Amino acid sequence: MAMVVLVVVSVSNGVNLTDGLDGLATGTSAVAGVTLGILAYVSGNVIYANYLNIMYIPYIGELVIFAAAFAGATVGFLWYNSYPAQVFMGDTGSLTLGGIIAVFAIVIRKELLIPILCGIFFVESLSVMLQVSWFKRTKRKYGEGRRIFLMAPLHHHYQKKGYAEPKIVTRFWIVAIILAVLSVVTLKIR
Repeated sequence: MAMVVLVVVSVSNGVNLTDGLDGLATGTSAVAGVTLGILAYVSGNVIYANYLNIMYIPYIGELVIFAAAFAGATVGFLWYNSYPAQVFMGDTGSLTLGGIIAVFAIVIRKELLIPILCGIFFVESLSVMLQVSWFKRTKRKYGEGRRIFLMAPLHHHYQKKGYAEPKIVTRFWIVAIILAVLSVVTLKIR
C-alpha cells in the first residue's frame, strides 16, 4: 500500500513539475501512455507474455483501449497546447495525467519500470529537490543561498540559458521517446 502511494504521489508531482512549457507535460505523458498501452497488450497476451517471460495478466489487454484514449486525449490537447499555447492545463490536469500513468503502471504490474519510463518526470523532480536542498544548505553555511541551476525545474534552467521553448520541449520529447524504447526493450533483457 505504501509503495502504491509513493508511486502515485511521485509520478503525479513529477508531471506537475514538468508542466511549465507549452506541450512539455502533455507530450511526455502521451509517450508514457502509448508505452504503457504496449506493455498492457503484451502482458495480456499469453503468447507474448510467455515469450518475454513476463507475468501474464488475464484480460489486462482491455486496458489498451484506455491507453489509446489517454494518448488520443493528450495528443488532442497538444494540438491546442503546442507553442504558443491557447489552452492551459494547470495543476488539476497535470496531477491527473501523473496519477493515470502511475495507476496504469501499477495495474499492469510494471511499476518498477517507472524510473526509466518516466525519466523526464524523475529528473525534473530531482532538479527541484537538489536546488532546494542545496540552497538551504548553503544558506545555513554561508549566510546566503546558492543555486545549482539557474532556475528549477530543469526545463526552466535551459530557458534561462537562452534556449527557445519549442527546442527545449522537442528535445525533452526525444529523450522521453528514447526512455520509452528502453522501457520496452528491458522486457526481453530480463
